Amino acid sequence: MKTTLTKKNLAILYSMACKMPPFDKVKMPLARSVEFKIINDKEYYGFFDPEAMRIEISTANASHFTTIFSTLLHEMTHMALYVQNYKYYERHDKRFTKYREIYAALYNLDPKAV
Repeated sequence: MKTTLTKKNLAILYSMACKMPPFDKVKMPLARSVEFKIINDKEYYGFFDPEAMRIEISTANASHFTTIFSTLLHEMTHMALYVQNYKYYERHDKRFTKYREIYAALYNLDPKAV
């Protein structure tokens, strides 16, 4: 069975999510200026690298659509905070949680799992 986790699919999901709350209120980078990378690391679901403007998603942990999408949204939250010049963009603090609550409700995701 072919995996749904591809760079192209991540770019499509990213572009869609940028048009939906809470990301529609942020000047997110266009998908063509973001690098999407598929990794195979059991320690991570995903990672946002601000220096490279890259979102990485791991095949070791994110193999189902819901996990892939929720991991992408999680990393997009770090990116959104970064592009807003929030000093603590990498933390899972109150500002991060506010984003998570919005997209968890919108997409019917468990906020504790994203």
